[in-house]
Amino acid sequence: MIQQHYLGGFVGLNTGRIEDCHSKMTIRAPSSSVSGGFCGENRGILIRCAAQGRLSQGRRKSGFAALRKGTEKSCLWLRERDEGEDGWTDWPLSRRADGLSREDLPDWDFASTWYLSHSGAGPVLGLYDRREAPEQPEQVVEIRTRQQLREAAQAVNSGTAEPGTLYRLTGDIDLGGTAWTPIGPDQNQPFQGCFDGNGHRVYNFTVNTARHPLAGLFGCVGKGGRVVNLSVDCVLLGKGSSAGPLCGLNQGSIINCTASSTGNYARYSGGLAGQNAGTILRCAAYGRISRGAVIPWWAGAALMLLLCLPLPAYFAFTAQATAQEVFAPIILDPNAKPIDPGEGEIVTPEPEQSSDTSASFIMNAEMTVGTENYAGAIGLRCPTWSTRGFVATVRLTEEDQAKIGYAGGGGMVTLYQSGLIAPGYGIDVITLGALPDGSRLPAGAYELSVLLEFYDVNTNEKSSVNTVVPLEVTVE
Repeated sequence: MIQQHYLGGFVGLNTGRIEDCHSKMTIRAPSSSVSGGFCGENRGILIRCAAQGRLSQGRRKSGFAALRKGTEKSCLWLRERDEGEDGWTDWPLSRRADGLSREDLPDWDFASTWYLSHSGAGPVLGLYDRREAPEQPEQVVEIRTRQQLREAAQAVNSGTAEPGTLYRLTGDIDLGGTAWTPIGPDQNQPFQGCFDGNGHRVYNFTVNTARHPLAGLFGCVGKGGRVVNLSVDCVLLGKGSSAGPLCGLNQGSIINCTASSTGNYARYSGGLAGQNAGTILRCAAYGRISRGAVIPWWAGAALMLLLCLPLPAYFAFTAQATAQEVFAPIILDPNAKPIDPGEGEIVTPEPEQSSDTSASFIMNAEMTVGTENYAGAIGLRCPTWSTRGFVATVRLTEEDQAKIGYAGGGGMVTLYQSGLIAPGYGIDVITLGALPDGSRLPAGAYELSVLLEFYDVNTNEKSSVNTVVPLEVTVE
């Protein structure tokens, strides 16, 4: 039986109230999904909400909401100029992106809530930063460092935090690409305080949605919980139950927040929250929800490469080593983390497909990065059954160099190189570097080349086979 997925550029499922919110997400959905540019399924109330982005596949072709069982007032989705009416279930809610004007939206507040401007690339629709002033309770916890944020999360999740506590950020927090355990992990232990981002953001973290049923910076925002004035930027990995960068489930209030994310789809996935049963006001979501394809590979004693899953990957092999060569030590990558044991059940090969001299890797086939930090989820793994570690080098091909007008010296340009990733370790997120002239990749789609060089982790001897695989990268 195929599990139904509900994907939305803002929320996967809404049974609450959402007002004055905006999504600009790219969604690459499975064909069996219920997907919409703003909401997968709406059973609640949506007022003055807009969807702008790209949606591919899905069982129901919808620009705003796939299943519309609730109330929608003054809502719309912006369509591309070449879109036709055929097949869209919510075509009456669409507007031409290049022709949008304030007169089309008479109920919208363009004085203090929304702005609409036009440039050569078309209209720019967005929300003003209207800070929400939370009440001042007796218990106030100020947070400036990642350690203080982790301590606050542990207090909430252990049940030792006062329910009405106000948590206030006093600066941006970079979580260093590490795995994050959501604040308020489930409905039995939700977040019941007030979290005031104070105009700051929490960024550069990953959440394993398969490990956390309610996945995001917050798992469950309870009925007494509030999150205000906060920006989050993260990567969601795995296929779990309910996931969004800000929270998996909202039962309280989320006001004046923004979320930017890339990741795989869960059963309920949204650009801000997986599910909403509370109130969300003046929030925006940006990023990408994709199918999260992975490329797994292993080699036996005869160096025969076997593809584990039927994915469209191409491999190139070159003999490199001879038995007489002596190899210099390879430094272990300091960013590599132990693989979550829960991932093993989906990647372990059959016994006859591995050997005492097997080499293996697992990697996302697609990655999205933003021009702000050029960081993206690569999901690079060296499984425990492998007897070889590897070094990964991500390169810009000559074809893509020509496409962006880069006049290099010929050959591929390295944008990232790892240290040695040993068996049982992996890297979730990488950052693409600058070109030799200091410029960065402009927005667009690229097919980067990933070179994997395998090493014996005990002797540092280099294996006689290199592997080259493509990585589809979208820069937004």
